[in-house]
Amino acid sequence: MRKGSTVPDRQAAPLEPNLRQPAPALGPRAQRTIESILDATREIFLTRGYGGTSINEITRQAGVSRASFYTYFPSKRDVLLSLGSGATKAARAAIAGLDDLPADWTVDDLESWLSESLRFLDTHGAFGLAWSQAAYEDPELREAGMRTHLRTCAMFGARLNAIRVDPLAEDTHLGLMVFSMLERTWTQQKLYEPTVEVDDVVRAGARLLEKLLR
Repeated sequence: MRKGSTVPDRQAAPLEPNLRQPAPALGPRAQRTIESILDATREIFLTRGYGGTSINEITRQAGVSRASFYTYFPSKRDVLLSLGSGATKAARAAIAGLDDLPADWTVDDLESWLSESLRFLDTHGAFGLAWSQAAYEDPELREAGMRTHLRTCAMFGARLNAIRVDPLAEDTHLGLMVFSMLERTWTQQKLYEPTVEVDDVVRAGARLLEKLLR
């Protein structure tokens, strides 16, 4: 186990989506079909969750046939895993944005970073909601997703602690707390808008982070 992390060094084999590829290389039309399926699934996950989303709804929203869906994805679970792969990369890129903060950063710098982070959730937040539901019923999915998520949280916590100079808490625990706070805030803001505006939430969040990091 690494110092400053609760995530074991030994890694289980990642759980990968089973993406069917009927041709040696996917052409533009196939890529568009896959993206349409992924975009439709994100949108439905956001309102109906994992259990409430059916393949019929996905294909209807995406404007493709069930045959087209099964050409590329064996199951709804594989769509979820594909979304998860993209969400993890995007989350780590957003976290890495903390490295660009100047040494004499201000609350305005935190606002800029937080705005970018919430835009990441606009695209990938639906995956987090769906995965948390699916994981209760799928132990293999929960184990694989937990390890990936906690490693991402450890990266986040390590950067937050580095900004503070004196560590506030163990990396994974700190990252999990702040990441979960951001996810939940994003969910509630979307539910409550236009009563709660995103700019107001960003300003409040930046000031909270400032207190945390000073």
